[in-house]
Amino acid sequence: MNTFRAAISSFLDTDEIIEPSTAEYHKNSQVWASHKFKHPQLVVRPKSLESLSNLLKILNDTDVDFAIRGGGCGSVSTPGVLISMSAFDDFVFTKEDETVTIGAGQLWRDIDQKLEEIAPEYSVPGARCTYVGVGGGTLQGGVSWMSSEYGLTSDPQNMLDAQIVLMSGEILWASTDPDLLWALRGGGGAFGAVTAFKLRAYKYPQKVYSGMILYPGEALEELSKKVPHFADTNTDPKVAMHFYCLDMIQGALVGKPSVPGLAVLVYDAHGEEHGRKEAFKWALEIPGAMDTTKGMSYKEVNELNDAMEQTRAQITMMMTAVVIPVVTEDLIKKTFKWYEDSLAQQPKLNAGTFVLIELMQKEAFNSVKSRKDTGWPRPNGRHILQLGTGALKDSGEELHKFAVKRLADAASEILDDYKTGDCMPRDFEGHHEPEKIFGENVERLRAVKKRVDPNNRIRAAYTL
Repeated sequence: MNTFRAAISSFLDTDEIIEPSTAEYHKNSQVWASHKFKHPQLVVRPKSLESLSNLLKILNDTDVDFAIRGGGCGSVSTPGVLISMSAFDDFVFTKEDETVTIGAGQLWRDIDQKLEEIAPEYSVPGARCTYVGVGGGTLQGGVSWMSSEYGLTSDPQNMLDAQIVLMSGEILWASTDPDLLWALRGGGGAFGAVTAFKLRAYKYPQKVYSGMILYPGEALEELSKKVPHFADTNTDPKVAMHFYCLDMIQGALVGKPSVPGLAVLVYDAHGEEHGRKEAFKWALEIPGAMDTTKGMSYKEVNELNDAMEQTRAQITMMMTAVVIPVVTEDLIKKTFKWYEDSLAQQPKLNAGTFVLIELMQKEAFNSVKSRKDTGWPRPNGRHILQLGTGALKDSGEELHKFAVKRLADAASEILDDYKTGDCMPRDFEGHHEPEKIFGENVERLRAVKKRVDPNNRIRAAYTL
């Protein structure tokens, strides 16, 4: 490592090299899931394409372990050298062709803020939570509130191009290498260090009706009928909803036993009057409903889950996300039973255990013509079932093993027709099977990887 330090010191500025003893180390190395932190010996934060290019060329000729960190809600880490991409924070809006070119080291909150300031009539199909990284979120698919109308972030009509630095040090826009651009559309971050994306921007309503409606567990019977009815009958791409099984008091964080409950997060881009009187009147009328909804900006909608950031690096969070075709009464009841059973068997899992069903339109996963059009073949479904387990950090190995198994068995326990190939690459854990997730595209992805990274130096969450 000393030889490596000496080599990079010849072309990196002192503030681009971050030692564990410095204040910047924690900010640039922190993971989301506490158990995945590997205590990097060194963090490097290149500030220019030239610095990044030189860094990757040196790493390509060494056996130094390294990883590339975007900075969002992923948990990339390494015992060696961690490359922080946070200095790549450009933002250029071009009104003539309605595009934005954005640095991949930012969080989506940065993009929401800049759009609101520079192009307030426009939005980008980015992410539903502000703490998601632009780089990681886009390279693994990208789901936003706009996806029901415009598709995923990485769909060809949205992700127009990507700037990338290869292990050889070559800097290019991926549009000059069509196979590489194809691979980057959902195929993950193992092909190089992506520094920027060119994305389509859309004129979009900036006053949205949104917020949580919370319910006691006793509302399950009515919700199990009305949520599927909403999923079946709503055809408006500007109206969407999330269904949750969650701890009503966040007991793990306040030192109290959990109170299992239910919630829906509503979204209506037609505004508050339409949301209250038409789209979600039924949800507000369910007995026991606690209404926190209101009119807000698109940026404020994405900020609704910002409180989750207080759990960053505090929980052994693990997740799985499965694309499903329909939402049924049986599914709603099974998810709540799984949630209640999980906490009954291990109450300390209340810190990170949840159920989320993202109700969407079919266009979200079907805006491309073929599964072969993008590196990650889009599943033949419509909605997303996301499940999470986890406990406060340092809760013990036995509890962690239970959480791992509970999550690994969850989808098959809840879904009648679960296929591992329907899992999304964004929430990747050890029990997932990347060959099935990427299916018929595996061999082509492998060929691109071998060509652009012949030494197989870049490691991602999964290996094909």
